[in-house]
Amino acid sequence: MPPVGGFYRPLSEPLLIALKRRSTVILTSIVLGLGFIIWCQRPASQPKAFVPNRLATVRNHTFDGTWDYKRDRFNFMLNTAQCEQAFPGLFAEIERPKTQREKRPITLKEINAIVPRNGYVRAMIINQQLYIIATEGRIYSRELATLHSIYRAIISSPEPLPDIEFAFNSDDRIDNVALWGYARRPDDTNIWLVPDFGYWSWPEPKVGTIREVQMKAEWAEEMGGFPWKSKLGKLFWRGATMNLELREKFMAASQSESWSDVKSLNWKDKESIADDLKPMPEHCHYKYLAHTEGNSYSGRLKYLQSCRSVVVAHKMDWIQHHYPLMRSSGPEQNYVEVRRDWEDLHEKMQWLIDNDLDAERIAANNMKTFRRRYLTPAAEVCYWRHLIRSWAEVSFEPSFFKEVGGKKVWRGLPAESFFLERRMDWDPY
Repeated sequence: MPPVGGFYRPLSEPLLIALKRRSTVILTSIVLGLGFIIWCQRPASQPKAFVPNRLATVRNHTFDGTWDYKRDRFNFMLNTAQCEQAFPGLFAEIERPKTQREKRPITLKEINAIVPRNGYVRAMIINQQLYIIATEGRIYSRELATLHSIYRAIISSPEPLPDIEFAFNSDDRIDNVALWGYARRPDDTNIWLVPDFGYWSWPEPKVGTIREVQMKAEWAEEMGGFPWKSKLGKLFWRGATMNLELREKFMAASQSESWSDVKSLNWKDKESIADDLKPMPEHCHYKYLAHTEGNSYSGRLKYLQSCRSVVVAHKMDWIQHHYPLMRSSGPEQNYVEVRRDWEDLHEKMQWLIDNDLDAERIAANNMKTFRRRYLTPAAEVCYWRHLIRSWAEVSFEPSFFKEVGGKKVWRGLPAESFFLERRMDWDPY
C-alpha cells in the first residue's frame, strides 16, 4: 500500500488479527524450543519405575548403621561393615570353623578326597562368576535352590568377592569333612553351615519361599485377626512320626491334654491330609508351636520362628546356621526348651498358660529376632558373603583351567547354563 503524507495507511482489522496470531505462534515456538534445549542439557537421571511401597523403601533409603526392619529387610546390597552392624552374632557358625582352620588351611587335595554322594555339588567362584564343576544325584530341588541362593548373593554384592572352590551336600546327614551343609551335630566340627534350601523355596510340600511364609504370617497376625490375644491357646504340631522314638514320646506326652492340638499325619492317607494338614502361615493362629527334630535336623523351625508365637522345642542334637541366636532364658528369651524325652512338657506348658505376659514376651522376642531380622533375605545374603570371604581366608586359590592331554581346558559350567539345562553335559545340536 503506497504511503500517504509520509505515513502508511492504517492496517485493516483482519490483517492486524492475522499478524497477532502469527506473532503468538512464533513466540510459543521459541519458548518450546528453549525449553527443549534446557531439558536435553539436564543431568542424566534414572527413570522412576513403579515398585510396591514396601520394596520402594529399599531403593529410596540407605542403611544408616541401625537395623530398620521395614527399610532394610529386602536390601541385598549391604556391604561388609553394614552386614556386621545389622546382624551381630549371625556369623558364629562361620567364625567357628574358620578359627579351626587358620593354622591348617583347606587344600585342593582335601576337596578332591571328598566322596561324591547323592546331593553333592562341587563349584567355584572366579571373577564374580559361579561355575558348577561336578554333581552327584539329586535330592528334590535342594541343590538348585542352594545354588540360586549363592548366585543371588554374588550378583547383588556391592563389593567384589574372592575366588574360592568348595563343595556342599544337600542331604540331611553328611560326612564330617570340609563340606558346606545345612546342619551338623556338635562333634561335626569340619562342616561349615549354610542356610538350607528352604530360604530360596521348598516347592515339593508347597511351602514356597521363606519370604512368602513370612509375608503371610505377618498378614495373619497384623491384618487377619490373629494378634496375641486372639490366638488359640494350644500347643500345635502336625507331622509324621516316622516311627522315631523322639516323636513317639512327644505324641505320648501331649495326648489327652487340654492345651494340646497335636496330631500325627499319614501322608499316604488323603483324608488325614485333608482334615488335619495346615499350611505354615496358619500355624501362626496358635500361641504355642512345637518343634521336633526328624531323621536329623528339621527345616520346619525357621517357619515356626516366623510367627509371633512361642516355639516349644526339645533339647536339640542338631545345629543350623542361626541356632546360636536362640535364647532359652533371660530377658531376650525367644523359645522354651524342654527335655529331650519330653518329661517336663506338661510343667512347661502349664507355666506358659499361667504366665501369659511372659509367654507373650517370649513370642514377641521370637518374632523380633527371627522374622524381623535374622531370617530376612538381607540377613541371608550377608551370611553367604561372609562365608565366601571367610572360606577364602583359610583355603587354596582355585584354578580356572585344568590340563587334559597336554592342553588347558576350561573347568566348570557357568551357573546360568546349569540352571537352564540342570546337567553338566548336553548335545549342542
